[in-house]
Order: sequence, then structure tokens, then C-alpha cells
Amino acid sequence: MSILETTLIFVGIPLLIVLVFGAISWTAPRKPGPAASDHPYKLGDKWNHSALLWTAADEVTEHGRHAQHGHAAGAPAELIGGTASGKW
Repeated sequence: MSILETTLIFVGIPLLIVLVFGAISWTAPRKPGPAASDHPYKLGDKWNHSALLWTAADEVTEHGRHAQHGHAAGAPAELIGGTASGKW
């Protein structure tokens, strides 16, 4: 395989792919994003929405498996992902 062929394979093809995606994104119709809220939430404002529950880990835990993962044997299942607290 010559240097020209190697250059075309490892430089030319990726460059062509980037240019094609760039051209597609450049010519794509522009769509506006979602409208901003008139009254965004600010720290200290009263939260008048329903509770937002979120977790980074969707793992299902079983009692008795804590010791295998380095957690204390009596630790509640809710603490497997860790805890967060803060004071503002």
C-alpha cells in the first residue's frame, strides 16, 4: 500500500465524512428552540411545582448484597448511590 493510498484512507475518508455532515448541518432548516419561561425559578423562590425525583443509577438492589459492593451490611438500599446534602 502506497503512502498516497494510506493518506486517502486515513485522512481523506474521515475528512469527507466531516465535510458531508458539516454541509448537511449548514443547509438544514433552522428551527427555534423552546420558548423561555417568563418567570424562571430563582434560588430562594417558593417551589410551586410537583416534586422532581431523579437518580443517576437505576439499579435494583436486594437485601444482603451490600457487603459484596463494599457497603455496610445494614445500610439501607436508598444509600447505595450515595447521598447529597448542602447548606446555602
